[in-house]
Amino acid sequence: MEVSVFLAVITASVLIAIYSRYRHAARNTRDFFVASGQFGAVLVFFLTIGETYSIGSVLGFPAGIYTQGSGFGLWFLGYILLSYPVGYFLNPRVWALGQKYACVTIADIFRNHYASRVLEILIVLNTTLFLFPFGEMQFAGLMVVVRNLGWHVSGMMMTGASALLTLAWILLSGIRAPAYVSILKDVLMVVAIVLGGYAAMHAMHWPAALPRLSGPDGGVHGVPGGNAFIVSTIILQSIGLCIAPQTVAFLFSARSPRTVQKNQIFMPLYMLMFPFLFMMALYVRTAGMTPASPNDVFMVAVCATLPQWARGLVAGGCALSALVILAGICLALGPLVSRNLMPGHSDRTQKTGAQVTIAVYLLVSVLGGASLSGLMVMLNNLYYIGVTQLAPGIIVAIFNRRVSAVPIIAGLLCGDLIGISLFFLHVMPAGLNPGMIGLAVNALIVWGGMVRTSATAA
Repeated sequence: MEVSVFLAVITASVLIAIYSRYRHAARNTRDFFVASGQFGAVLVFFLTIGETYSIGSVLGFPAGIYTQGSGFGLWFLGYILLSYPVGYFLNPRVWALGQKYACVTIADIFRNHYASRVLEILIVLNTTLFLFPFGEMQFAGLMVVVRNLGWHVSGMMMTGASALLTLAWILLSGIRAPAYVSILKDVLMVVAIVLGGYAAMHAMHWPAALPRLSGPDGGVHGVPGGNAFIVSTIILQSIGLCIAPQTVAFLFSARSPRTVQKNQIFMPLYMLMFPFLFMMALYVRTAGMTPASPNDVFMVAVCATLPQWARGLVAGGCALSALVILAGICLALGPLVSRNLMPGHSDRTQKTGAQVTIAVYLLVSVLGGASLSGLMVMLNNLYYIGVTQLAPGIIVAIFNRRVSAVPIIAGLLCGDLIGISLFFLHVMPAGLNPGMIGLAVNALIVWGGMVRTSATAA
């Protein structure tokens, strides 16, 4: 039964992807990757909210609660919630930059505003490095789902089929396919989380007796650095979530700045799902279950409480969640290589080059499963440290300040170097997130460059 329901969900996604092509065959590179800026409120909403319900969040939040206690939710929920007001003010202005410079990628903003080929290449290398492990993370999440359901499918077969399906979506209609499929994905994920959370609460006889979930040390924080780390991480990641390369590409697909801003008002409604995920982690902990790994907590709760048809629905939703995020990353990565790293080609050649880049990226992600898994996890932890370093340069462009590319380059390099070095050395001065320290140094260097430019002009 669960396999039949799962296959029905996947079939529905393929039909929706085919429908997304109807009257919208991508005519050029900008149409293929950002829909020529024609998406309305609904499609932009489901695209930009997708990161909240990625398979990493659905599996990772219960895993963190299970291992570190309820305090884990402080920064996890905190940065997502803070990203909405940050995005309310920031995202429409990023959209305006996209319109001003006819952007397809985040690197287009830096190329056009700072007129620096070196900076453009640096932005491509920075974003590519930190985007690269995300493909492996989506495949890893899929394998957790399959393993817990007991399906006898080899890892290579599952990841290969997933990569082919993602590539098929993209080739059909570019960004429109994951945009349309994301509606089905989010509906399924909401249903799956509510079903799983309600079943877990029923199994615990809630609210008659609700135990307190603490961290491994008996406290509630369960995270290094305490409150300073939590607050600095919330600030860092809320900014990073708004300026991630795939998020910026999604913003460029919107029809107007009002569309972008209005969506931020309704996005906090999605936070209502996290208490259900919390209950699932609480159920696994209090029931004395021993999942194979913390990432298995969500699926352990699902398999213990839901009937077969519901498990198939959950599996389908998780699969679409992984593949929609994967497609978004591919659509951000492809033009970064073909348009920014190797410019000067015709529009058709850029589009073809991006598609080849996407195919190679998917192939490497599939083949890298076993040998690169440790490296991928490490790079995933570094993601926000690197991506958020783009913020000072984007903010300067938003305020239309004419600054040379030199302080932007210096700030980005120093921010990356300091944040990554502190991360690897396990050093957190004053308990702060290493990425936040790197970002502060980055911002100071950019500010110094602005002051010097103003003084020279005077």
